[in-house]
Amino acid sequence: MKKILTISALLLISLSSCDTILNRHLIKGSDKRKEVHAQFEKRLKLVAGYDSSIFKTINSELTTKEREGFKFLYAYMPLSDLAMHSPEYVLKNVQLALKARKEFKWARKVPADIFLHFVLPYRVNNEYTDNAREVFFYELKERLIGLNAYQAALEVNYWCHEKVTYQSTDERTSGPLTAVLSAFGRCGEESTLAVAAYRSVGIPARQVYTPRWAHTDDNHAWVEVWVDGKWHFLGACEPEPELNRGWFAGPAKRTMMTRTIVFGKYDGAEEKLNQTRYFTEINLMSNYAPTRKLTVTVTDSTGQPVSGAKVEYQLYNYAEFYPIATLQTNEKGSCTLTTGNGDLMIWAQKDNTYAFTKADLNQNDIYLTLKKEIPFTNLSLTLTPPDEQTIPPYEEGKAEEHNRRIKQGNEIRENYISTFIDSASAANLAMEKGISIDETWKWLAKSRGNWNEVYTFIKNLDTKDITVGMAMLSTLRDKDLRDITADILYDHLSRVDSFPALLENRKVKEFDSYILSPRIGREFITTWRSYLQDVFTFEEIGFFRNNPQNIAQWIKEFVMLDTESNYYRVPLSPESVYRIRRADEYSMAIFFVAACRSFGIAARLEPTTKKPQYFMSGKWIDVDITESKEAQPLALASGMLTINLDKNSAVGQPKYYTHFTIARFEKGKYRTLNYEGSPTLSKLPATLELPEGLYRIVTGNRHKSGAVSCNIYHVKVEGGKRLQLTLTIPSTESEKKVLGSLSTSISLPVTGSPITIGQITKEKPAIIAIIDPLAEPSRHLLRDISSLSSEFADKGNGIALILAKGKSAKADLASIFDANPYPNTIALGNDINGEFEARVVQAVGKQQAYPIVFIVNNNGEIVYHSSGYSINLGEQLLLALKQ
Repeated sequence: MKKILTISALLLISLSSCDTILNRHLIKGSDKRKEVHAQFEKRLKLVAGYDSSIFKTINSELTTKEREGFKFLYAYMPLSDLAMHSPEYVLKNVQLALKARKEFKWARKVPADIFLHFVLPYRVNNEYTDNAREVFFYELKERLIGLNAYQAALEVNYWCHEKVTYQSTDERTSGPLTAVLSAFGRCGEESTLAVAAYRSVGIPARQVYTPRWAHTDDNHAWVEVWVDGKWHFLGACEPEPELNRGWFAGPAKRTMMTRTIVFGKYDGAEEKLNQTRYFTEINLMSNYAPTRKLTVTVTDSTGQPVSGAKVEYQLYNYAEFYPIATLQTNEKGSCTLTTGNGDLMIWAQKDNTYAFTKADLNQNDIYLTLKKEIPFTNLSLTLTPPDEQTIPPYEEGKAEEHNRRIKQGNEIRENYISTFIDSASAANLAMEKGISIDETWKWLAKSRGNWNEVYTFIKNLDTKDITVGMAMLSTLRDKDLRDITADILYDHLSRVDSFPALLENRKVKEFDSYILSPRIGREFITTWRSYLQDVFTFEEIGFFRNNPQNIAQWIKEFVMLDTESNYYRVPLSPESVYRIRRADEYSMAIFFVAACRSFGIAARLEPTTKKPQYFMSGKWIDVDITESKEAQPLALASGMLTINLDKNSAVGQPKYYTHFTIARFEKGKYRTLNYEGSPTLSKLPATLELPEGLYRIVTGNRHKSGAVSCNIYHVKVEGGKRLQLTLTIPSTESEKKVLGSLSTSISLPVTGSPITIGQITKEKPAIIAIIDPLAEPSRHLLRDISSLSSEFADKGNGIALILAKGKSAKADLASIFDANPYPNTIALGNDINGEFEARVVQAVGKQQAYPIVFIVNNNGEIVYHSSGYSINLGEQLLLALKQ
């Protein structure tokens, strides 16, 4: 017996040793490890040129897993991270990921390749990365004790909800810690936060996004988590009592593309849209919607297949044809995309030959012949999205506990928000510094949880610097105020007068916006002004000031254009561009503008084209920083295009990016010009001065079904000539159908005096909406009503906004209008027991998603109805009221 026990013990020791040997690697497979090592060696040569400390890290005592994780991240990280992150930061993230794997039982069960690609990476998408992994790990660790993987996945999202709620913000993506500091973010920021939180506790996660919806304008991002051996989806910071739930579940079934970018060379089962040396983009459509394989075959004029042709699968959205996927044809001249059951437009091009056509939802094969003529035919089209589908509700018992958790999360977040600086403290600071109370409160209020940084900057301003310091704050965007530091602000202020401004009569507007301002594009603001003033010699700066074209020439000579490795398109800081001496074109443009401003030269990115410009002799001058051998001003002649509106157009005053766009033909395709918010096109007719070339104008109008009627116009602008174009915005269905009916005696659950449907519709039809005010779809509606407040007020129709059962908001519901005005015809209420919603569901005959919006007339007839996520719903309601 003793001998048997001894043999058993030896066997156990042997197996344990074998297990240790087998598990010592983070990267499985010798071929994979060799591939990662080879790629790491290439990046090491680049990093060593500006940061030799990396050798100290790789020569330190690291475990095999730490070393492999470190190499993996460096091998595949985007150029922005390579330039802007220290080896210490990268190693710390590796160690924290391994710590989570050791700490949490579910993390130990994650397959090696899933862990490598969906837990280890610190970057989620195009956010400014921070120390979220460490902060989140220690905050969530105790909260997840005793939970299984499924329960932990739900719990992490409740935690995210306590931290952040939805609010639209600008295109620059905040880091996870900034989102927490601000207590809000758009969907891309919420999902970035959630993925970072999941990865911090060893749950594989990835950000999934539809680049554009098919049935409505806009896009959306959410999260997938790997739990119990498969991927599940959820709404980031919008918890549900089950996985594979979310307000977007229904809309996702109508998508034409859902995808994600995977860090590194990933060989999973998903369809690959693109794979480079650094990343893999995968197609996730089959997880969400009915699909079809759409094959495009491209031939030349002789009928021979064209390999290597670029094929864009384009979807109408925001009045443009947006590429949801770009593939290249194989040796047979074909490429295939898994997509949804809706219409697309197909653009193909190679070597100055082109083709353009519609792919009908019933087609699986498209055949194109490339021609030298650029597609220039005017067209009228109707594009149809996939059909709407319903999502079954979850169990009522789960809903009650879930609503309690949501309410609790809202209270926790509101308690945190209450710690932000108040108006009285802002007023005291303003009086102390002798500055405007209103202005001071505006900057401090917008800074949210970052208020102490802005407060410190203002408080420490010397008397001589107050005017310029406050002017600098006025040049920042709201998001800047939420993540900038007092040190960065003061660094820019202290160096702004190092060189006299090259402006005639020191024009205040140009000085503030184009020299003083630290904000250039969508980059994270850094201390580039002092850095660039210090690294260039006085003689070099004089050379640059004498002719800003010399800065462009310096960039061409000393900075290598890299079109591949900065794949997340996070701009490199100007300091990083100087150190690493390579960058993508956008980062090079940022560098040019930063250098100009550092040396007293007014500069900007042109608002429409984003080309770098400097201001000299009373005009803006474009510069070429990438293409020509010698940096010279671009000298394209300009022509004048006057855009008129047909008197029979369905929309009286069309909006840019809603009803029409203008695109210029450049580099093999039409590229939309950014006139969003431009006063020039706020009202038609309008006249534009445009560089000569070919232009495409798209007009469109979306039907309630989600289908779009659109017109495509082409014009050729010639230098020194004037051109007229008349646009027609297509009409949509106008027949007013009765979609259901409600008794006019039904009382609306509004606060104040009781009111019935008959009373609110006595004079005019009324708009009634049942909302979840903290969820994204309802907030879109509320923002629409707020932005169109005067139009709704002029109409005079009654509007009732009713909180859905179990949905909570601040006592003052008006606060969710972002402090903007709203129509005085609004009545607010709360459907506490859900009885009113039940009647509406019965009337329209199907389950609803929030916001439930309908127009009812004085007979109780529902003549307009919308349910769930929809963009520009306010305009749709105004149009429906006209009919």
